[in-house]
Amino acid sequence: MRSKALALLACCLFLSATLSGCATTQLPLAEPGPVSGSREATRYQVKIPTHDGQMLAATVYQPALAAGDSAPLIIATHGYGGFRAKRPFSIYGKTMITGQAAIAAWRAGYWVVFYDQRGFGGSDDRVHMMARDKEVRDVSSVIDWSLAHLPGISTLPDGAPAIGMIGESYGAGAQILASFHEPRLQALVPIAGWHDLADAMAPNSHVRTSWGGALATVPPVTSGFSTQTLSRPWRSMFSGTLSHDVRRAMNARSPATWCGNGHEPQADVLLVQGFRDSLMTMDQALDNRECFLDAGRDARLLAIQGGHILPWPVQRWSGKPLFNTDRHVHCNGEAQRLEDVILSWWDEKLRGEEGDVPPLCIALDYQDSITPENFPESVQRFPVSREQVHIPIAGLFEGFMVPFDTGYDLFRGLWGNADRRFLKPSGGLGRPRFIPLYVVERDDELLLGTPEINLMLGGTASVRSTRVFVGVGVQHANQRRIRVASEQLTPLPKKGRYQQSLAPVATPLQAGDRVGLIVYGFNWQYAFNPSFWWSRARFNGEVALPLIRDDR
Repeated sequence: MRSKALALLACCLFLSATLSGCATTQLPLAEPGPVSGSREATRYQVKIPTHDGQMLAATVYQPALAAGDSAPLIIATHGYGGFRAKRPFSIYGKTMITGQAAIAAWRAGYWVVFYDQRGFGGSDDRVHMMARDKEVRDVSSVIDWSLAHLPGISTLPDGAPAIGMIGESYGAGAQILASFHEPRLQALVPIAGWHDLADAMAPNSHVRTSWGGALATVPPVTSGFSTQTLSRPWRSMFSGTLSHDVRRAMNARSPATWCGNGHEPQADVLLVQGFRDSLMTMDQALDNRECFLDAGRDARLLAIQGGHILPWPVQRWSGKPLFNTDRHVHCNGEAQRLEDVILSWWDEKLRGEEGDVPPLCIALDYQDSITPENFPESVQRFPVSREQVHIPIAGLFEGFMVPFDTGYDLFRGLWGNADRRFLKPSGGLGRPRFIPLYVVERDDELLLGTPEINLMLGGTASVRSTRVFVGVGVQHANQRRIRVASEQLTPLPKKGRYQQSLAPVATPLQAGDRVGLIVYGFNWQYAFNPSFWWSRARFNGEVALPLIRDDR
């Protein structure tokens, strides 16, 4: 990171007259307890030493404080390939929910320390992919420095410092993993985090290669090519499968390993996870929630729609490429900004105020949510007779068929008998295979929960050359296009029986909609990992669909 230090020094020398943000502030040790004199709201740049002699670049947001006041502390950090919000008007401060919530907390009277994780932004060292003794332990270093140098950090009734934390993706992993050994963390907000990193990155050990390509290109540029993904054993992921060494490294970086070994998280948590997230799927948040609940902690879940979203045509456009969360949630019957809900959580946990964040809020789409007591678990089972799909071309051009489907629907709508609910299964050659299993009869039905499959996969090619991608398909009444529910697909990478759960989905349904199994031979979420051997895959078995009634 020597080049980073030289670049930062050059920046400061050349622009010191006009950019005060380049300079770092040296702070004396702070006296414990409330501040002795009033302080204006401001921000400044600092360097925070780690346990191993590295320096983390950080921005301190100081709240306005009157004499005798104190304020809780929020630690904020970024996702993989990101960087801190050095000012409110910045990329992270204006476009990312971590920055938006952190700035909102500062303006509401919280201390905020927003830091660059090691290897990114202005921080030293290289990227260690959330190693326990590097990035995870850095959370404690930031807390140590903050308690030593920031005056007037408030305490809870038991005398513990009132400290919360927020971060998305990579930053979500930092706080969840830190909570297993850092008791000073009290109220976490992990956004789009993982429980089992290997399962998230490679379901059925089959790498999500489009995400692998994104993670192996953009972040190395922002980290000065210091990331571990370009070195052994991580780069073996480019083969499309997880090696034993990579899986072992990912296991060491997963809350699943800690929860499974009798360790317990020591903080309360507000999990924020998206159904459309094609990297950190909803089951990762559900497993994390169970881990925190088993430890006796308060664990709440905002199940939103957005998260890690690949650009069109891989996924539907949602406002920003790669990562985009919902701007509003509707958990209490009215639209609330997501950062306001997060601030309400911190007010409740760190200030002792009455809160209104429900234990569970599930977004059915971007305009409607429900607040059930538990995540739905019921399913209805349907047989699947012997079907086939051509690999690897089935679905290859599906993203570009939207104009054709739209035009077809407009033309067919000129006739009164446009109902398509009784049409036979379609696709399997150039388009994905859709096997309708259920026709919706009422407008108050929901596809909400965790689908399951019990399928036997065979075909005309060899064991490892027979590969498909399956999900739940929804064909809305009078529409030609078949949509993948919550855009979730699971790879079945070779011949054999698959008896497993798929990623959870959430889709409101209307009378006339058809729901069934959708099977691709190629999908852009796994762009570099289909079978490239021309053949046919055959499958049969049973599918369990999470169909429930909306009881509101």
